[in-house]
Amino acid sequence: MHYQSDRTGVRLVGPKPEWARKDGGEAGLHPSNIHDNAYAIGSIDFTGDMPILLGPDGPSLGGFVCPAVTVEAERWKLGQLKAGDTVQFRRLTLDQAAALETATDRAIETLEGSLPALPVSARLNRRS
Repeated sequence: MHYQSDRTGVRLVGPKPEWARKDGGEAGLHPSNIHDNAYAIGSIDFTGDMPILLGPDGPSLGGFVCPAVTVEAERWKLGQLKAGDTVQFRRLTLDQAAALETATDRAIETLEGSLPALPVSARLNRRS
């Protein structure tokens, strides 16, 4: 995680993406440029070559590629990250995401047990 992160977005430092095209065509010069579209909270927005996890105070519309989104039940973890932390993403099915959200909601409502973990095959790892 980059040190210049906040509620607008968690900036990530990592490998530069390999783009399938040389530029954004009529949408702009960089290959990450597309025509304006809506952004969801938790989207992974490629602003140029830097991925940014869009936060609750982030933009709601823009012209950059957003290839994935953080599932709602895992977004609370974004607020726990600090500069230098490592984040690893795993793909979840819609059924896994829904089950995780249901279990998280139940744990919060009842205040029993602990928050559920992702399936082993889909954990978001945090290392300091």
